[in-house]
Amino acid sequence: MFILFILESMCAPATTLSAKENGVAVAPSKHAVPSGFARRKNDILFGMLLQIVVSGFAYWFQKTEAYFTPAEQYCADHDERAGEPCTRPDLFGFQCAAGMMLAYLGIKGFTAWHVTKNAHNKIPSTPVGRIFGFLPEGDDVNVAIFCWQVWDFICSSLIPELSHPLFLAHHALAGLTAYLSLEYQYVHHYAVFFGGCSEFSSIFLVLVDFAKFFPAKSGTNYGSVILGCQVSFALAFFCYRVVGWIWVSLNLWSDAREVLKDGKADILRPGKTFVLYMFLALDAVLGTLQVYWFYLIASKAVEMFS
Repeated sequence: MFILFILESMCAPATTLSAKENGVAVAPSKHAVPSGFARRKNDILFGMLLQIVVSGFAYWFQKTEAYFTPAEQYCADHDERAGEPCTRPDLFGFQCAAGMMLAYLGIKGFTAWHVTKNAHNKIPSTPVGRIFGFLPEGDDVNVAIFCWQVWDFICSSLIPELSHPLFLAHHALAGLTAYLSLEYQYVHHYAVFFGGCSEFSSIFLVLVDFAKFFPAKSGTNYGSVILGCQVSFALAFFCYRVVGWIWVSLNLWSDAREVLKDGKADILRPGKTFVLYMFLALDAVLGTLQVYWFYLIASKAVEMFS
């Protein structure tokens, strides 16, 4: 909880823009929106540093204490002749940083979307509001998801078990989406869902993956906890990354069509209409990945229970 508090402090509401049109914050000079990335650069640097510190400390702890024993298949390339046991501190450090970031994103998105409902109430309930409205929660999610996806891409590239090309492509595309939303102040409403709520399922996945890399010792209740996490992950994934993703995507495409058709996109983001088209393309690609992954999850579940 202390680490989540640090992340919350890191993502304190940024300075809002000084003019409004139809209740939507815009910049005062010809609607030119200042760089959101530059505005939050210190927070981004802090977020990257925090991930380095957390994963580095976890790496050191596992390397020196060897408290968790990795599964045999993740030690196949370990050279026992070196005189050191296989501890896989790289996997341990990665999972600790992942748990911190994904917990923040999932809780932040869930709270703003379902509990406080700020994602719905703090902007006009119109296509213009949902596409161009400034939301502190959306801004914070974009900062955190950008930090996480960049870090995830780098670490996954260096850890063989995580370096699947499809996962790397997902990290790159998700990071690009967060950057565009942050930089050009687009779709903060939708960022709360796609970058926040969708990661709620990943909180359970971190624990499931941790148990895969570092299995529980016999005679503990760890196995029952992980089984509960597996079920929770599958249900949350289906709710947010399949059904919810499709439903919210339909609203995104409808809103985008409206602001493009009536010219609001050119007025509020002059010369940046291409960014909205990129959002739609990225949404389609990432949404297809979610359906594909759910197919794999469902197939695995059928195999387990049969």
